[in-house]
Amino acid sequence: MGKTLNRFIQARVLLLVCLATLLPLPVAAEEPGAVILEADSVVYDQQAGTAEAAGNARVRFGLLRLAADRIVLDQEMTRLKASSGDTRGVKVRYGDRSLEGNDLEYRLDEQVGLMRNTRGEANAIRFDGESVEFASVAAARVKGWIKARQGSGAASDDLLIRGADMSFTTCTEAMPAYRLKTRKLLIIPGDRVIAVKPQIFIEEHLLATYPFDYRIDLRKSSAKPLLPSLFHDSTRGAGIAFSYGFEAGERLDADLDLRLSENQGLEGSLGLAFRLFDEGEFFLDSSYLFNDDEGEKKWRPSWGLRSMGGGNADGWTWMIRWSQRESIDIRQGTGVTYKGTLWRDPEVTVVSPWWGGEVPGESRYRLLGNWGRYEESGLDFERKGLGLEFEGHAGSRDSFEPFWHGRGIRYEYDTDDDMTVIEGSLGIRWERSGWRFESRYDRRWVEGQTPMSWDRLEEVEEAYQTVDWPLSDRWRFAIRGGYDFQGNRIHEMAYRIGYERECYHAALFFVDDRAGDDDKIGIRFQLTAFPDTAFSPLGPDGGSFDEYGEVFH
Repeated sequence: MGKTLNRFIQARVLLLVCLATLLPLPVAAEEPGAVILEADSVVYDQQAGTAEAAGNARVRFGLLRLAADRIVLDQEMTRLKASSGDTRGVKVRYGDRSLEGNDLEYRLDEQVGLMRNTRGEANAIRFDGESVEFASVAAARVKGWIKARQGSGAASDDLLIRGADMSFTTCTEAMPAYRLKTRKLLIIPGDRVIAVKPQIFIEEHLLATYPFDYRIDLRKSSAKPLLPSLFHDSTRGAGIAFSYGFEAGERLDADLDLRLSENQGLEGSLGLAFRLFDEGEFFLDSSYLFNDDEGEKKWRPSWGLRSMGGGNADGWTWMIRWSQRESIDIRQGTGVTYKGTLWRDPEVTVVSPWWGGEVPGESRYRLLGNWGRYEESGLDFERKGLGLEFEGHAGSRDSFEPFWHGRGIRYEYDTDDDMTVIEGSLGIRWERSGWRFESRYDRRWVEGQTPMSWDRLEEVEEAYQTVDWPLSDRWRFAIRGGYDFQGNRIHEMAYRIGYERECYHAALFFVDDRAGDDDKIGIRFQLTAFPDTAFSPLGPDGGSFDEYGEVFH
């Protein structure tokens, strides 16, 4: 007992003097870079130059929080080893990241760790694998794990994770609805998740192998669809759509979309994005698409510069864009859809961040700016616009939620024409005994005129009613009707049957356009963790079902 006590006292003295401040010695403040060690007992091995902490051993170092049965720390305070008698008894917290495994080796001087038999969570990704390496973003750059500009959206001390022979999902269920298995997984905070040619499993059944490296864009909270999608529309008939995203270099990302339909055959587009600096990228899109106006398929390129992060609410969004023979599909009014060809030479768009809206019931707003030169039907026009957009909601959907949205834009043209467009939407959502309801009123006012055809909007006054009820614990059916006050008619009926899991929603829907001839049918798939993943192949621009009144949220 005396020898053990003597060693314990000696360990504390040597650790305090030679290593740094160690708990449980009381301290007034924790100094930056200090290593804080707590345990039921600490034994210092002078010959080996190590301190061994046992029994509820814990370490704090910067953002790192480590708990294990046993922790061994060297006297230079550069390395530690942690182990536990329980399976995955070594637990690590690093900011909002969490890891647990059988044992850990960590370099405090390099901020790099290796954990075995690991399970963890980062950026809504739940993963497990035989071994996982992790490091701060700054350390990962020094080690050469990532390039200099990767992870530019994250703090230098944020945690990067990589592993081999990994399995991951966004599901929190004990039996995940789906998971991806990959030979290499890389999670770059503030940037992306990359899985090398993953296998797709539905529960425990292998469904398919993704042909490229699968990428989740954390800046935009979006991911490419994992599987092909079926669709049908009035122009193409029935068809199948494929969408892939992959890295083509250190700064180059590529997106490939293919559509095969009974009426138009093969169509497709290839998009390239080259990162120039932290907040901007050059893009080049080349599409081979059918257009109703021209009645044939043509190459339709577009290129320019844009801000990275897309709809990032915390910053400014901008884009400078050129396009040739662009195929556009614009809903101009009730039952009126413009399908034509447009040249942008160029178009400049600037959108401010959202301001306000910090508490429920408070609206948020942003500014919209636009200038461009356009060509249609062989004629050139210049247009500039300035506007304001606002939105808000109050309450919660579980009880009673009013919501509102409005936008006003004034356009001026080089022909001395001008046009003012004001749009407003007001509605309520509520839920009762599993039934969901939404009532919404939409109004658009248009004053003045435009010399162009593609932006010639009509006044609209519509109302929508949605009823969504459960068929079982996971299956739901919804119906929505749209009424046109100007035409005194039901102008649209939409139907959806959906399957809801904790981590994803899938739905088959049909839109009956009674005012025009633009019926649509398709499949919608959405990962709960990445809401911008929603995919509905409804035409040349991949239009979303939400364009028809934000149906079925």
